[in-house]
Amino acid sequence: MTNHPIPDLASPAVSATSPVLDVALLPSLIEPESLFGKTVVVVDVLRATTTIVHSLHNGAERVLPQPSIDAARAAHAAETGEVLLGGERGGRIVDGFHSGNSPIEYTSELIANKTLVLATTNGTVAMERCRAAKRILIGAMVNLGAVASVVEDSPLITVVCSGTDGIITSEDVVFAGALMERVIENRIAAGKPSAQLTDTATIAVDHWRNTKRAVESGQPLADFFRNARGGINLVKIGHDPDIVFASQIDTVPVVPELDIKTWSIRLMRN
Repeated sequence: MTNHPIPDLASPAVSATSPVLDVALLPSLIEPESLFGKTVVVVDVLRATTTIVHSLHNGAERVLPQPSIDAARAAHAAETGEVLLGGERGGRIVDGFHSGNSPIEYTSELIANKTLVLATTNGTVAMERCRAAKRILIGAMVNLGAVASVVEDSPLITVVCSGTDGIITSEDVVFAGALMERVIENRIAAGKPSAQLTDTATIAVDHWRNTKRAVESGQPLADFFRNARGGINLVKIGHDPDIVFASQIDTVPVVPELDIKTWSIRLMRN
């Protein structure tokens, strides 16, 4: 792909050492081996990554992401100590699971000092696609700034959007564009060269900026998420409060990292 600077953020100029920012609009649109050596940020705004960020912020010891219901049940059976089995199919809690995939339900009273085994339709499946990466971070609107600060000096950054049922979703692309913009702003503010954007990263930034203009004019970001495929599904099953929660920006100053060897997610430690 061709790499582009963002015109109105391109001073100081892009250099040969500038980070390359990329976006995979769906997990299926990337070859797993293409992520080798890269820092990956997995996002599923509605709702898996928002739930993971919130759970760990509220004291969960770790989250074990699973690609299927059967895998989640097996992982739960193999764990000792205080373990919750959470997840959804079609947005609804799975029969026999302790909890679903609503970030709101993972209060400190429920999750503190516990392990969460989590299986979701899109987000935890997307993580499986990223096993070849150098590093996997978990991003959402709620921890946008924290993630940007961590990745801004990484040479190769790819945001992997989880989508909904194999279809590109607006809210994940909004996050990707917002993260790209924030990384560039941070670098320019620190006197560093800007970053290079691939074509898909440029598309994401354009989408975010169009959305941001409307938000700055008074339209809630949650309105845009309600009209996205995942948001429409959540409204239908009575989870509009989750959309409002997931549309908040920079409310959680933590960054979860998925340990590729143990396949467990914990908060990054300074």
